Amino acid sequence: MVASDPLIQLDNISRSYSLGEITVNALSDVSLTIEQGEFVAIMGQSGSGKSTLMNILGCLDKPTAGCYRVGGIDVAKLNNDELSALRLSTFGFVFQRYQLLANYNAWENVAMPGIYRQLPRNERQPHAMQLLAQLGMAERAEHKPSELSGGQQQRVSIARALVNGAEVILADEPTGALDSNSGAQVLELLREFNQQGVTVILITHDKEIAQQANRVISLKDGLVIDDHTELKYPTPKQHSDTPVRNRIKVFPNISVFESIRIAAASLRVNLFRTLLTLLGIIIGVASVVLMIAIGEGGKAEVLGRIESIGTNLISVRPGGANLRRGSGDIATLTLDDAAAIAQIPGVVAVAPERSTRATLRFGGNDYSGGIKGATPEYFSVRDWQLSQGIFFNQKDVDQFASVMVIGATIRDNLFTASEDPIGRYVLVNSTPYQVIGVLQAKGADPMGGDMDDEVLIPITTARLKFFGRDYLSTITVKAETTEDVTRLEQEVEDLLLARHSEEDVMVRSTESLVETVTEAQNTLTLLLGSIAAISLFVGGIGVMNIMLVNVSERRREIGLRIATGAKPGDILRQFNIEALVVCICGGTLGILAGFGGAFIISYFGVAVAFTALPALLAFATSIMVGLIFGYIPARKAASLSPITALAEE
Repeated sequence: MVASDPLIQLDNISRSYSLGEITVNALSDVSLTIEQGEFVAIMGQSGSGKSTLMNILGCLDKPTAGCYRVGGIDVAKLNNDELSALRLSTFGFVFQRYQLLANYNAWENVAMPGIYRQLPRNERQPHAMQLLAQLGMAERAEHKPSELSGGQQQRVSIARALVNGAEVILADEPTGALDSNSGAQVLELLREFNQQGVTVILITHDKEIAQQANRVISLKDGLVIDDHTELKYPTPKQHSDTPVRNRIKVFPNISVFESIRIAAASLRVNLFRTLLTLLGIIIGVASVVLMIAIGEGGKAEVLGRIESIGTNLISVRPGGANLRRGSGDIATLTLDDAAAIAQIPGVVAVAPERSTRATLRFGGNDYSGGIKGATPEYFSVRDWQLSQGIFFNQKDVDQFASVMVIGATIRDNLFTASEDPIGRYVLVNSTPYQVIGVLQAKGADPMGGDMDDEVLIPITTARLKFFGRDYLSTITVKAETTEDVTRLEQEVEDLLLARHSEEDVMVRSTESLVETVTEAQNTLTLLLGSIAAISLFVGGIGVMNIMLVNVSERRREIGLRIATGAKPGDILRQFNIEALVVCICGGTLGILAGFGGAFIISYFGVAVAFTALPALLAFATSIMVGLIFGYIPARKAASLSPITALAEE
């Protein structure tokens, strides 16, 4: 502002509103000039246009027509951020209803505009305390608005208007909600600050209050009907020599830390609602973590069972059409095939076997168990260990020995806990077999069968006493290394095709079984995770709904922050971060709840696998939920009209 530029200049300002098909002219061709240091009262009855004029003066509203200049700057040419900077450094508002934030104490309310000037907290507080002391409020600085009288709240409002060194105080009916004594004190404070060089523009409908000013401008039906000056007080000294154009400094958006602090304070005000919002995110994240933990646990359990059999095994089974003889024998695999396979390089052991079921009897106990004819290699191929006794050997196979090695299930069903099965004779189809060994318990196989429900006898004995023929049900091949499995699988197929002249066997490795099971379990885990993710999505919708309600209930706070210098970007960031804080807290608690739930259900025998990746993905998703579902309410808050927001009851 150069010397010739007045502080405020309005040229033919008009403001009209559309109410349906009706156009209301709030202001019509208003032209005014207000110099720095004046004490001006704008007087008029309700509907005269005085509040509309104040909103235009304070850059909260824009005229429909005309030109408004502050310090020679055409306000119409300023963008939203520059208008915020102008309000921040040039104007201070004193409202009839005080417009103090209920969750802030007195000094925090005064210091609030300093947030948008990027002043650190340790600078804002001393300045706010100094102003409160100047207004006789030092002892009430830590009190919330609800603990202050009307006059005290208005003093806090005046201190807030001055905290950024405002050149102009716009006081809208500042005594309207006060008793006569408190009102007189507020007017005296405004006069004192005017004498220090602050331009005071007082909006009132009361003629007696208007007469306290040096200049009275009267409005009626949007028109200036009177403008007269009567100096009741000496002309004050200049408040600032800094040109207004140099004071329009657009500050960066408030810091993330400051936004988090504001968000935390706001969320504490409606703690119960915040907890309900958190609950949706907690349930969503916990469901994702828990469901994936169960899915991964089931996969790990099945794969563990497969690995307990061995990942370097190849299974050869009879296959093909029309291969069964009239007698019921499976005429595909023989002991000679097993011997031929054993000659392939890289094969460590070959275990031919054939299975059936038969009734076993010991004393008064009967049990229908699985009978398997095998060779001594079977024990090494299957990695069986003994809890008692010994395995049968090649001599037993050659001599058709009537000996058996039993599984834990067979032992438990035929013998009491105090009986030692070793050396005892068990009748199988009325033929006695001596128990020479008991296998260590292994539990269920990958397909859910009982691996301990098994009686092993020499393959020759089984062929002689049970089957009568040479055909086998399975040949299990053990490769030297896992890397040899794929090669050997193909070589076994080629060998048997050459021997049988047709494809009459099925060759499968445990590696292919692992791939099949892994694929199936991954699909199941994905399904469980997808179902859980839906709950997280629903939680995100809950966040958006709550934040929309939050915006609606805090319209006055938003309007106040904009009036005191907050940019739309500041409001957008604040509400975005509030949604993020909710989702981050909910995500953290959800992860803890998910792991806690998985830990609890593991005590009930459910297989779970604790992995970090699902938890991290769920947490990252909760953050994305905050960003996505918090943006719409935040955008709505940032686009609110401060005039409409401040008018909210």
